Amino acid sequence: MSGRFPLFRKRDLLVFLVAFLLAAAGFWRWIPSDDALIAVVEQNGEVVKRVDLERVTEPETLTLEGDVTVTVLFEPGQVSITNSDCPDQVCVRTGVLTRSGQSAVCLPARVAVRIEGENASGADGMTG
Repeated sequence: MSGRFPLFRKRDLLVFLVAFLLAAAGFWRWIPSDDALIAVVEQNGEVVKRVDLERVTEPETLTLEGDVTVTVLFEPGQVSITNSDCPDQVCVRTGVLTRSGQSAVCLPARVAVRIEGENASGADGMTG
């Protein structure tokens, strides 16, 4: 009887293989790469500073003046907005950025901090 109705057919195995390959490709994207992390700080749409986070050895701060004052902290492998005069403090609560593609924005100050990989193509999930 097992000959008439096999547990798995060839097409079932093909479907499982395709599903496995798609899942593996999805997980592959989450593996950290060896690209250098570059912190990019923009104010009013213009790049103010670019910092290679792998070369930072001691904490360094950048204070951006304007209608709203923002303080950005660069540390080895990470960057964060530590202080802002804005009322909602969303940019400060964003926390520490450590991976390519992460960003923190202070809208009242028109300041954006993002991390990109050294070999980044410029396109990411937020482009659009």
